[in-house]
Amino acid sequence: MRIKKIMLRETLSLTVILLLGFSARMMAQDTVSSSAKVMESIPTESRRMALETAGAFQNDGFRIRDGEWSATLSKGAPVFLQVTLFAGENYWFVAASQATGALLRVTVFDASGKPVKTELWHNEANAEGTRSAAGVAPTQSGKYFIGVEGMKKTNRPTEGSLDFSLVYCYK
Repeated sequence: MRIKKIMLRETLSLTVILLLGFSARMMAQDTVSSSAKVMESIPTESRRMALETAGAFQNDGFRIRDGEWSATLSKGAPVFLQVTLFAGENYWFVAASQATGALLRVTVFDASGKPVKTELWHNEANAEGTRSAAGVAPTQSGKYFIGVEGMKKTNRPTEGSLDFSLVYCYK
């Protein structure tokens, strides 16, 4: 009888430990899945505008790269994104902001910091915001830097901060 009580107590203890472990693991999974939801990209108006503009390049056979890059521009301070580009490919880098009264300038630089010859496109800033794009066909594969700068219509840096999103397409 004593052996049965000890075995029953050990079995109950083991069951409680297993249940606690399972419960903790489930809570950890819930935490991971809920934090993953928080980490997902939150759609913004700037992102929508950039994707809409990049979508126009799809008509020419370009594919929009999965992902986006968002940042805030400060007065007179461009931001840069390092990318790897491949010779023989064509790329369009599209920046958009819902801010009114500002222009975005997108510039492509090679690894040594020299500007690369690009085809430029931009819309006039209006009530919907502003959009700008730079097309490039690199002659050498390697690291490149995409610069985005906020400008006024007078080609002077914007005052204050300016949120934007950048997407790119390739073919």
